[in-house]
Amino acid sequence: MMNLNKKIIIFKNDAVGDLVQSLPAINNIINHNIQNEILIYLSERSKNFDFLFNFKNVKVKIVKYNLTIKEKIKIFYDLLFNSIYSIYILTPKNFYFYLPFFFRKIRFYAICLNSVNNYKRPNIFLRKYLYKYSINDRGTHYKRKSTMELQNDLTKDLNFKSDYMLPNLPSYNNSLNLKNYIYFHLKLENFKKLGWGYDELKKLLNEFLNYSDNVVFTKDIENDENLDSYKKDFNFIDFSNGEKKINNSKIYLYNNISGSDLLNVINDSYLVVAFHGMMTNLASINYNRVLDLFLCEINSKKDYMRYKNAFYEFKPNYKKYDFIVPSKNFDKTLRKMRYSLKK
Repeated sequence: MMNLNKKIIIFKNDAVGDLVQSLPAINNIINHNIQNEILIYLSERSKNFDFLFNFKNVKVKIVKYNLTIKEKIKIFYDLLFNSIYSIYILTPKNFYFYLPFFFRKIRFYAICLNSVNNYKRPNIFLRKYLYKYSINDRGTHYKRKSTMELQNDLTKDLNFKSDYMLPNLPSYNNSLNLKNYIYFHLKLENFKKLGWGYDELKKLLNEFLNYSDNVVFTKDIENDENLDSYKKDFNFIDFSNGEKKINNSKIYLYNNISGSDLLNVINDSYLVVAFHGMMTNLASINYNRVLDLFLCEINSKKDYMRYKNAFYEFKPNYKKYDFIVPSKNFDKTLRKMRYSLKK
């Protein structure tokens, strides 16, 4: 039986995309503490990805994205009556920044935020009680570090390794044995913002067939108003109930897919095309080729700088990661895509 010496806590209860950005740092913390007990706090939004931390010395606790009063009391109580060696605050929630003031024997590592109008989280007073911290300076317009780079800085004394090593994923039933496919994730809210509809979706998916043998797509709303049309026009596979409708199409809708099955589908794809967020971040775990549809509305130079900074703060940094800014002009966006897809 493994002899666990120290207790380490990692606070990371935010969105899945944010979790992915932290995987290299979390991986390094785990590798540096193989003889220590590690507890990772994830949000309910990330609970389907707890398999990413399938290590003997790691436990995962699911809490709310915004902690409830009861959860805050429970965390405070646990710190009070347990011997904790160090805590990593990788999600900048205000509550976590008050803990170092009360628990000064614990080593707290944190990502702090400097924003416009001299706003600081936590404030200068509370930062004094952190053992070590990196600053996400959103007031800086040029040469701004990404979230991943900031977390590299925070853990560089642990001999930081930039690559995240996936644990063995549970296999999924790829009975169709699809090869050379493009994976696309449909975010219906963004389609509506762009004024795109079902016709644009069909044109887009068929466009992808010019660059691959097959197309697999998922969507964020599983049972939307077009469900019957999907079943008619495309191959339809539901991962929750086993429903399967196969026709002559080379386009496949995977419905109700999540967790390790989703990650396997992304990893096996030739290219991932998705609006910026969870899917583009999941694709970056295995350095998949990505075309990021970075949706933004630019009406001024200030807007341009704000979106540019936001993009580079969260953009994975490797050569096969490309992006375009889609517009309401569908044909114009399609031309941008073609240019990227031909690279």
